[in-house]
Amino acid sequence: MEEWLPSNEREHYKEVIGAIVGFITIIVVFIKTIVRFIMTMFRFIFSCIKKAFIQSNTSLDTSEWPEGFSSPSVCKEIIFSLTETQLSMDICPIMEFVQKHSSQFLHVKILCIYSTEKRLIKRWCRHFIVFLQILTSNSKLISVTFLFLSNCFQQIETPTYLDICRMIIHFLESQHRLKRVVFNICSFRFDEGVEILRKLTESSRESLTHLVLREFIRYEHMDKLIWPSHDSSVISPSTAAQKLPFILIDFPSLTTLETDYSLILENIVACQSTAIQTIKNCGTLELSNISLHYDYRMTPIEFFRGLTSTDWQFLKILCPYLQVELVIYTNLPSRRELEFLIVPNMPITRLMYIFDNFVMEMETDVLFGRLLACKTNDHLVSLYFSSLATTIPDLSYAFPPFLKACRKLKCLVLSMAHPANGIDLLMQSWLENRPESLEKVRIIITKIEEEDEYANLMILARDLKWRGLNVKVNLYF
Repeated sequence: MEEWLPSNEREHYKEVIGAIVGFITIIVVFIKTIVRFIMTMFRFIFSCIKKAFIQSNTSLDTSEWPEGFSSPSVCKEIIFSLTETQLSMDICPIMEFVQKHSSQFLHVKILCIYSTEKRLIKRWCRHFIVFLQILTSNSKLISVTFLFLSNCFQQIETPTYLDICRMIIHFLESQHRLKRVVFNICSFRFDEGVEILRKLTESSRESLTHLVLREFIRYEHMDKLIWPSHDSSVISPSTAAQKLPFILIDFPSLTTLETDYSLILENIVACQSTAIQTIKNCGTLELSNISLHYDYRMTPIEFFRGLTSTDWQFLKILCPYLQVELVIYTNLPSRRELEFLIVPNMPITRLMYIFDNFVMEMETDVLFGRLLACKTNDHLVSLYFSSLATTIPDLSYAFPPFLKACRKLKCLVLSMAHPANGIDLLMQSWLENRPESLEKVRIIITKIEEEDEYANLMILARDLKWRGLNVKVNLYF
């Protein structure tokens, strides 16, 4: 094209093209500069947000401690979990960090090592005691969790066990702001367990709102309080009651208690009837949730005297908004066991019943009959029913009358092994006569032999969803 233009116009054309290219270059450079500036500002803002998040919310797990880590940015939550490699070191670098920054800790979780090597167990115990000594001197915690201490208690000598218990007691004595305390699978002997509760009562009386005591006490011959006139293994409730503090009265701010069915629980509840005159002067208690677990593998019901309807009646007077979650794990269900665990005036709103027996037939009529007799159906909101038995009564006959009596039931979970007789007819009945309050249903069937055996359940679940009932079916082969 340039060859067709006169020489003067050709030069002008080149100047115009050069000017356009230069302008475009300037625009590109300007855009790159703007983009670079925006990216820099974004990285700066992100780093500030990340730093603030780390300093306020991040949990530091000592088992994932990187080599040479010594960051001054302190986490407010620390998980004390030492690995075998860390325990094999002559000097544990974690303890230096804890010593330096423990005054800023607010939440501490302690996980005992699981090992069969006594050498590592002894080292863990030594570090654990030092860790508690540092916390005792420097920290003002909001929550503390002790997990799996029974792992080491089973393998250490009595003097070391007592040293650990004394250090835990001394640590709890130093803490006056604890809101949440958890002991899970710790298995203290009875006397040490009672003393730990007593010190917790003295130090965190006003602050504690959430207390978990799962497998807190171990019941062995050496730990039992024996009736002096009998050669038996029956624990004396009266002797235990003298040793235990009035735990509910001494924790006026406590809202949630999670515990096993234990000697401690019995006396926590039963002693309230003798203390009710004391509480009248200061009003009712804040306790609104008790999560109660019974496991046949832990302690047989013969160990306990049992809580009565009167015990629960007094407790409801002290705690007018009380709700109970009851978890029963059994393999030999009996009328006596159900009558022991479920009594009138017990405000059960959530029930989890797990039948762990492949051979015996699950007698649902005994369970539902007891619940109806105690009027549990009047306030039951959630029911989890699980059976490993391959022979259970026809569900279409067992469940509808009980579900109809549960006016407040919102959530139902049914977990059963094949063949789960009558489950399709039960779901079919909901199409015609759905329980009024029921909102969510989950059905779990295991050991299925044929892939399409329960195809109709999926269709029923879809139809029920269209009618407003949220039903989910899970099938496992």
